[in-house]
Amino acid sequence: MASSPDSSSHLYFLLVFFLLLAAAAAFPVTSEFELGRQSRIHFRVYFHETFLGPDNTTVTVVNMSLPNTFGDVDIFDAVLRTGPSKRSTEVGRAQGVSFHASQRDESSLIPLVLVFTEGDFCDSTLTVIGRMDTSGKADRAIVGGTGVFQFASGNMVSKLVTSENAGLVAAFDIYVVYYGDARLAAIA
Repeated sequence: MASSPDSSSHLYFLLVFFLLLAAAAAFPVTSEFELGRQSRIHFRVYFHETFLGPDNTTVTVVNMSLPNTFGDVDIFDAVLRTGPSKRSTEVGRAQGVSFHASQRDESSLIPLVLVFTEGDFCDSTLTVIGRMDTSGKADRAIVGGTGVFQFASGNMVSKLVTSENAGLVAAFDIYVVYYGDARLAAIA
């Protein structure tokens, strides 16, 4: 009695399935990690954004030319400083994108990375995402980090300090929980 094409394909599928299952059981690839001690910190940095001149930190890459800014996209690489003055110490950069995503108001969706280049958090980053309204107020989520801020989570609250045609300064109050001593160990 000859087997039908359907029954042989089922047998072939079962054979491949059991071979893969046996291989997965024989060679497990798992890892385990310990988060270690949890740390919590609050600190403030100042976001210095420049719109005009040779030190421009923001570029509009999509301008929809609609009655409002809906659909516009800006990219920024702004300076982070310890204070609101341009003479205060630079501690890093804020790099991200501003998506003008509301048809009703001038609010934006802003994913950004805070890249720390000086101080206690040098060579570390925080990844932040959230919405900002026209007043410059924003309450955004910290969704990750690197370096000192491994496995970070928390909140970043921003408030506009000064705004003029040439640029703006905003205060970023950062509340972060992180595990700076996380260890990854492969299990055989």
